[in-house]
Amino acid sequence: MRKLLSILALILSFILIVGCAKNSIDDRYRGDIKDGVDESYFKSAGKASDPSSGNGGDKPQAGQLTASEWSDLENYEFYLSLFQSNQENEQGIFTPYLENGYFDTLNMVKVTVKNEAEELISGASVELRNENQNLIYKAVTNKNGVAYLFPKTNELEAISSLIVKHNEAVLTEEYEYSTDNNDLVITLNTEDNHQDVIEIMFVIDTTGSMGDEIDYLKAEIDYVMTSIKEDNPNTTVKLALLFYRDKGDQYITRYFDFTTNIETQKNNLSKQYAAGGGDFEEAVDIALDEAVAQRWSDDNTTKLIIHVLDAPPHNRTEEMTRYYNAIMTASQKGIRLIPVASSGINKYTEYLLRNEAMMTGGTYVFLTNHSGIGNEHLEATVGETVVEYLNHLLVRVINEYHTGVKGKKIPYNQGYDEDIYVE
Repeated sequence: MRKLLSILALILSFILIVGCAKNSIDDRYRGDIKDGVDESYFKSAGKASDPSSGNGGDKPQAGQLTASEWSDLENYEFYLSLFQSNQENEQGIFTPYLENGYFDTLNMVKVTVKNEAEELISGASVELRNENQNLIYKAVTNKNGVAYLFPKTNELEAISSLIVKHNEAVLTEEYEYSTDNNDLVITLNTEDNHQDVIEIMFVIDTTGSMGDEIDYLKAEIDYVMTSIKEDNPNTTVKLALLFYRDKGDQYITRYFDFTTNIETQKNNLSKQYAAGGGDFEEAVDIALDEAVAQRWSDDNTTKLIIHVLDAPPHNRTEEMTRYYNAIMTASQKGIRLIPVASSGINKYTEYLLRNEAMMTGGTYVFLTNHSGIGNEHLEATVGETVVEYLNHLLVRVINEYHTGVKGKKIPYNQGYDEDIYVE
């Protein structure tokens, strides 16, 4: 009898140990605590989100996540309305975030550059400067010859000149900002020299909170990598990957440099999984600071960052300043930021992402609940949009930035039928 009791006690102890270990791993997967165990153990335990580990079941197929796109640049009056009070709110929905002081996109200057033959000029540098020639804002024209600049409200009176440069052509003229003088057309003696090259960097949050969607996102991005090259067979497509977590995790950033070898980058992507994190905010500022400092070409090419995330940077002066400066650097280099908001973001994060898109001439993409995948997705404060499959949406948007031609928005619930399109 005593021997039987001893055996039962050993079995009970084993069950308790296994149960505690499982709970510890589950907590870490949710991102509730910092990395407390070696990641190789975590991955081998079957809780890593990387399906290539053999523990996560079948690899998800592309064409499942649903998303919408919203351009505040094309709907600027709607964006401004979000800072106005109404019958439901004493102040605009975004007003509290404006008062934080880092971002102020209430004063858009749109500049279209063309030549005397009415050819739209891409890759032109457009600058706003003060009387001391200090730079206030700089942007680069897109494939349609348009640059968007956002001087802050407290800088408006200081603006004294507009400078446009392309190739050897330079135009400098006096400029005084007003709402009646913020949509300009500039004619330069130059010719468009846009190259048939697409530089894309995927900057992806891989902290634990991304675990509900990371495998699906990897499948969608894998599809996008392949499709962009197939859709543009004569185009040079360069891909880079930057994954990030937070301070105290196994890594803050993990980078794979630009290459035309798509299969290599797809392999690098497949090995990533969600872990770490701990608090809500992540190292967004460090990731974007490193992203814009990488080896982007100086040539007139299509430059895009697809920023996939579900949390903002830490709301401290150092981090927010670094984040803001990274966005300004992207604008100055002609790198368009396309944030992809995943499940779990809050309204403040939406505000930040819409600002990083606007300030770089990009567009805002957000996942929706229509797929039934992942946790709850925040309902974006936007006008009417079309819900698409994320993979098709990203391919469409990338091609639009490269060609300057608007693509078709294909509703996810109508299937991918070439005869069924929505403008």
